[in-house]
Amino acid sequence: MRPGIATASLASACVLLLLSACTAPDADRGFTPGGGVEPAAAAASGTPGPQAGTATVTAAPGLTIEIEWPDEPDPKRSAVIKAFADDFTAQWRAVGTSGGDRSYVKGIDAESSAYMDAVTWVQGFLKDEQSARGVARLYALRVPSVMGRGAEADGCVDLTGVRLTDREGTPLARQPAWLKRPRAVFLQTAGLGHGDDGVWRIRLYRHADYPDERAKECLR
Repeated sequence: MRPGIATASLASACVLLLLSACTAPDADRGFTPGGGVEPAAAAASGTPGPQAGTATVTAAPGLTIEIEWPDEPDPKRSAVIKAFADDFTAQWRAVGTSGGDRSYVKGIDAESSAYMDAVTWVQGFLKDEQSARGVARLYALRVPSVMGRGAEADGCVDLTGVRLTDREGTPLARQPAWLKRPRAVFLQTAGLGHGDDGVWRIRLYRHADYPDERAKECLR
């Protein structure tokens, strides 16, 4: 799920989602999910967030997610960040387990565009009988805006350490361009809505690729 849009469109889409959340409870594999320690991608707004620092989470055998948790003192923003990161890991867990783990759907609004985007992305791997191994990195996590029951979360993604494999875990001879620089390093953005059950769920995915100015911030 990496729809190609300009930065301005990305910002506009998230603003629209924030406004709607206040009032209401691609074939290209380049889309990247937008985990954490727990399978479910949701966290109550009052739940203490993860401690600042780098954590490595096993998504599946041979597939790990490295998350750099920020020092975010605000409980609401911390919960949004955790929901965003949990969703990221849960979708890679689905890929790494060949669809055996479907916990990723718990962190996505079932009535949103994000739901079908995520399901389509995961099903694409299953259809091609592919999986993944290696290390995916998520860093520079932040919440640029919170408006009522809506929020935007941003995070930098580095997939240069990930390799596509067959279902047995053998790397494919030819790796796709979206796992190589510059496309493998990009900015992932998600719009989230806060449900009546106190859970933050993904409602919208967007991304910015290099040489977009926002994506340049992710280069190291």
